[in-house]
Amino acid sequence: MSRVIPFFAETATATIVIDGVTYRVPLIDSDGHLQVDVVSNALPTGAATSAKQDTMITALQLIDDLRGALDAVQADRLNVNVKIAGASEVMGIRKRTDDPSTTRVTAVTPTSGKKIRLISCQTRNLADTLAAMEVYFGTGANIATNPDKVILDTVLRVTVMSTYGVAWPDGAGPVGAVGEVVSVRTSQNVTTQGVTVIHYREE
Repeated sequence: MSRVIPFFAETATATIVIDGVTYRVPLIDSDGHLQVDVVSNALPTGAATSAKQDTMITALQLIDDLRGALDAVQADRLNVNVKIAGASEVMGIRKRTDDPSTTRVTAVTPTSGKKIRLISCQTRNLADTLAAMEVYFGTGANIATNPDKVILDTVLRVTVMSTYGVAWPDGAGPVGAVGEVVSVRTSQNVTTQGVTVIHYREE
């Protein structure tokens, strides 16, 4: 079949149909330029406007900067300090029980207007006497006085298991009320053979 190429004069307004296809005269200006109508539509929400593209480029640059920092220290993670704003540096205290050790003693007293947040607590019984080692907030006579203030409650004996401890993520340990002390005592008298070591911050 021969190819038919329709020809129209510039000023013609006629159309021709070939094999079901309608051909129309293109609009041309006096300089011979093709005239095409352009419809302007608003961009949809979230479209890639120039401002949004700049934001994406900035975000990608930040990622590249982070990758560069990690490569510089030969690591694949960052350690983030979760220390609460206004908290003190980590402090530690080692406290022995009194004789009798069944009497409560204060291990830590916070600075005025501050509260104590635990980071770690370790207790040790150096006596050959099975006893519950109690560490708690407040000045209750024993840990059962205010059970919600417990820090550590474990049964130890030098010939069985003499030492027990627990540590919390920095900023996630038990915290006392403002001005509240940390107390220690034992359920049985181990004289001065009970030892408690506490690491904490003041907030």
